[in-house]
Amino acid sequence: MGTFSVWHWAIVGVVLIILGYPVARILKRLGFSRGWVVVAVIPYVNIVGLWVLAFVKWPVERR
Repeated sequence: MGTFSVWHWAIVGVVLIILGYPVARILKRLGFSRGWVVVAVIPYVNIVGLWVLAFVKWPVERR
């Protein structure tokens, strides 16, 4: 129970790709860095990230 096997890490990787890719595309279209994907996959931090995204001036609006 103390360690993860290779299969567990493979499943985590697949889930991160499935969640991360669409989020990265959305962030790119909004004009934000794709690095914000890290915020989107961390529990509880993603809620704070959504609040920041909702109230900050979007780079697309500045153009």
